[in-house]
Amino acid sequence: MENTREKVAIVATALRQAGVICHVFGGWAEEILGVRAPSTHGDIDLLYCGEDFQVFDRVLRELPDFQEVPQKRFRHKRAFRFLGTVCELTLVQGPEERPTTLFWGDVPYAWESPLLHGSLVEICGEPISVVSAANLVQYRENHKATQPHRWREPQALEPYA
Repeated sequence: MENTREKVAIVATALRQAGVICHVFGGWAEEILGVRAPSTHGDIDLLYCGEDFQVFDRVLRELPDFQEVPQKRFRHKRAFRFLGTVCELTLVQGPEERPTTLFWGDVPYAWESPLLHGSLVEICGEPISVVSAANLVQYRENHKATQPHRWREPQALEPYA
């Protein structure tokens, strides 16, 4: 199955039904909200709000079609494959008024409030939560401040349990 809007809806709905609420982010969110023109997508980016990944990690082990990608297990991120597509979740912590991601555990990134688009967006018949256009634009402009070069540092990986 290609990386399509239908797959975005299936992933978000399957996670929601398993008790994990995620919000569509990145290129798919930009396309859905009209921030950028439709294009091909290499992955599906999601935001996950919580204090840590404990609930997500437990749920992921119980979903047979979702296989964790251990090479992308960081303090601020998890990744899994679903029908050949890599899906990445970025952790957003803190109160709704001041959502923050601690990239690598030590690089704070402040999201705009509200974090999310004002209403759910229907994608292939499913109501899906999407990150706000303001946050999508801000993140794209400031992505380098999150120190993406650290992806290559083996010490940044969290132990795989």
